[in-house]
Amino acid sequence: MIYKSAFKDIIYPAQNREPRVTRYRIVLMKNSRLVRAIVHLVADEPTQPQSTEIDTALDVVLNRIIEAELVGVRHDCVRLVVQADAQMTEYPITFNALDVARPGDSERRPPPTADQAIHIRSLDVVGGSVAFYVDRESGKPVIARVAEMLR
Repeated sequence: MIYKSAFKDIIYPAQNREPRVTRYRIVLMKNSRLVRAIVHLVADEPTQPQSTEIDTALDVVLNRIIEAELVGVRHDCVRLVVQADAQMTEYPITFNALDVARPGDSERRPPPTADQAIHIRSLDVVGGSVAFYVDRESGKPVIARVAEMLR
């Protein structure tokens, strides 16, 4: 199963906080085990060798898209692919485990002062529950099958 939404525009802040725009779409891809949501961003300028403004705003853009369209979708089911010219790069998505609300947490309880071990299941980390972050250093070219599907 493959579902491709139409491309949409998203406005994001540039490094100097001026508005910029890029296009994105959501692609749903089912493999043998589960359905994955691929956030497909199209950068109008190449991402290599110099960094672009979209690179600095990937966290903002990703979280806005998730808030608009992927609230409640599991963290392990979301991928980010950035296309610049003919190059497609997939970036891992991470989150801050300290932001995950634990059962029994209340607003009246002060935050812990020392690190505490907690167990987090990927089923519990969903879009809208925590901010997601893009691991820019771990970006890698997408596999051929995914690249062909996104074209």
